Amino acid sequence: MEVVGKELAMSDLVREALSDSLFYKHSGGGVTISGGEPLLYPEYLLELARELKTQGNVHLAMETTCCVHWDRIEPLLDYLDLFIVDIKTMSTEKYKEVIGGSLETTLSNIERLIESGKAVRIHLPIIPGFNDSAADTDAYVDYLGRFAEKLSGVDVLPFHSYAAGKYAQLCLEYAYRGVKDLEGRQVLPLVTALRLKGLQVTVGGIVDGAARDQAADH
Repeated sequence: MEVVGKELAMSDLVREALSDSLFYKHSGGGVTISGGEPLLYPEYLLELARELKTQGNVHLAMETTCCVHWDRIEPLLDYLDLFIVDIKTMSTEKYKEVIGGSLETTLSNIERLIESGKAVRIHLPIIPGFNDSAADTDAYVDYLGRFAEKLSGVDVLPFHSYAAGKYAQLCLEYAYRGVKDLEGRQVLPLVTALRLKGLQVTVGGIVDGAARDQAADH
């Protein structure tokens, strides 16, 4: 075990993030706020987004599950350009039992973001034995197909075991110990079905840098 990272004042964090503004301008990228779940800290998040936008006018994205009350999200609409939202399962029961949240809340917030005109990109982490069945594929396709013309895109993220080392360091049991990483071909049925619905889909988040909202943010 070792301590990594350091505490920063808000002004120092903003200065660090904006130090690469020239790179963002030429690459079409920007700053992505991620976690953990950034929306667990709504006041800090709002202040950070406001400072980054007003001081640097950079493209701002956030990775989130959107599993919070809408009043935590709405103030961010003035500052965030892109919402990258995980949908870990389309099963209400599994979402509650395994994720510990409300699928209805997540989907409601996604739909409100779309209605607001914000750019929304969906992440689908595909986990063996959890959300990789034919029924899971059908549920994802049926739901996301409704918004094919409104979503910025969908990134299908095949399972990998990178977290195994972290669990070992924390002396925690890793439930997917010994499970092989998924290969791109194994998620091809989902990718193909989503594309047939008119969605822009990547595997692993590798995208064409021509579209700003699909550019790799830093």
